[in-house]
Amino acid sequence: MNSFWNSNLNLFKERFPALAANLTSETSPDLILEEAKNGSMTAKSGSLMLHSKYNPEREADTLVESFDSSKHENAVFLGFGLGYGPAALAKKNPQATIILIEKDSKRFFSALNAMDWTPIFKHQKIILILEANVEEVASVISKCKTDATKVFKSKAHVAHNDSYFKAIENALIQNSQKEEINTNTLEKFAKLWLNNSCRNLDYLTLFDGVKKYAGLGKDIPFVILAAGPSLQKILPHLAEIKKRSMIVCVDTALHACLKQNVEPDFIILTDPQYYASLHLEFLSSPSSILITEIAAYPSVLRFRCKETVLYSSMFPIGQFFEGKTEEKGKLAAGGSVTTSAWDFARLCGSKKIFIAGMDLGFPGKETHIRGSRFEEKAHSSSTRTGNAESTNIATLFSACPSISKDYNGNPILTDKRMSLFSWWFETQCTNAKTVGTETYSLTPESLAIKGIDSFSLQDFLSLGEIEDKKSAFLKAAESTSKATSISKKDYDGIKKQFADNLDELESIAKKGIEAATKAIQDRTKMAQSLARLNEIDSLIMKSKAKDAASLVFPTKRQLEKIALEIPQTTEWEKAIYPIQYSKLIYKQLLASVKLFKKFFSRF
Repeated sequence: MNSFWNSNLNLFKERFPALAANLTSETSPDLILEEAKNGSMTAKSGSLMLHSKYNPEREADTLVESFDSSKHENAVFLGFGLGYGPAALAKKNPQATIILIEKDSKRFFSALNAMDWTPIFKHQKIILILEANVEEVASVISKCKTDATKVFKSKAHVAHNDSYFKAIENALIQNSQKEEINTNTLEKFAKLWLNNSCRNLDYLTLFDGVKKYAGLGKDIPFVILAAGPSLQKILPHLAEIKKRSMIVCVDTALHACLKQNVEPDFIILTDPQYYASLHLEFLSSPSSILITEIAAYPSVLRFRCKETVLYSSMFPIGQFFEGKTEEKGKLAAGGSVTTSAWDFARLCGSKKIFIAGMDLGFPGKETHIRGSRFEEKAHSSSTRTGNAESTNIATLFSACPSISKDYNGNPILTDKRMSLFSWWFETQCTNAKTVGTETYSLTPESLAIKGIDSFSLQDFLSLGEIEDKKSAFLKAAESTSKATSISKKDYDGIKKQFADNLDELESIAKKGIEAATKAIQDRTKMAQSLARLNEIDSLIMKSKAKDAASLVFPTKRQLEKIALEIPQTTEWEKAIYPIQYSKLIYKQLLASVKLFKKFFSRF
């Protein structure tokens, strides 16, 4: 071992003690270290050189020049060879978050023997992922915004485990697709979410939160009912399933359940759109508990059921008022109501979660269970040239269809949207297994998902009845009711405080527009104007209403499109572009606050 080994190993143990304790310090026999022309170490793996034969450091400096600190916050290295790339990036970008991924820890220890890792281990934000499975890696990188992340990949650094790194690349692509969908959704529905939340604010003081059920269902199997076509085979057995489990039914499957004269224990609705509220229209389920949030369409909160409970809002206005009253309990949002239903079962502490009808595909070329609101709407709105079958075909082929496998090994048509949901379940269910929570599918016709095992309906029906445990669960939750006892006067005071915060933010935005205008008009006072703009930016960041206003603030994509109208022809226009852009931000902020106040003042 050379002079780098002991120093690097000590720094590794100091920075990552838990990781160091779980790994054996063995180097890789597949890596052959060689001396480069400049005296540094390089390495060969098979016929591939990991770094330059002449000057590995200069090669690494060139590599990391593509990292733009004004745009990128994260640097992900898929493999890293001997570490020259991460070291160069750490030296040049002290504020960046560096994520190093390597499946073979022996290669990592070989790297510690080849060069000085001090810049890496001393870097402020460093994440080292060794010997992790793809799902664990995906869980980490899912927290990185795609447009703020630079991925470094060299063929020589990934060739030894190509399938592993390709799977991680797929996870990065899926993360990017998820962000795009989230952005599209925000741009389309932000005003609806704001309007619904404002109309429903008072329910925060009237309804309990889901957290009153936390950890109470450790001995209770939960069954999630989704509305895929395969649910049809489960429906005749619902009454027996209910005796053996806690049933959580997504809103789209409720109609089918009630047709079987079975009221689910819980119903969950997460979509705030009007059409989603129609899944409950003209229905009632007196023994069921409805789970939703205050951004739901208002009629949902008037649904006739035993009780309505809320989960913590995903949107800023709800989060503000929960922070002043009582947090309801968070549920994950993976893009589908079924993801939230699964997370509710997990929150309850269930160790065995069963899912039925979550097909994430189109078994038999069908899109939804028969009799669902989707199917009935397709029939009721059909015409001679646009019938229900046409609607079905459009759904099947509207999002990049592909063929995958169900639990029986048979082909199933799926698409890009479904792959995002399956990725979410694969990641979450695999991670849940590590803490003893198993997830199963009761419908073998569904898309096969890693982390979710098939479980036969016959075996499930042989389980013992648990109605006493279910009663005890509900009784225990009732005794720990978390509904806030805040008075109407105090709650009105919180509303006034929020309105005052909006007024303050509106005033700051106006001052920003004024200061930016002066900076553009008077070149002689540019320094003073820039200082004033910095003060205003600081005030905005400190505002208690900024997060709420962000709901209807343009997305980054929308801002970039609007910014194209800012002239950049002359040298002076180019010089003042940052100020013009700041003025644009203030104008959009002012418009957002005014829109927010318009909705908020109505209720």
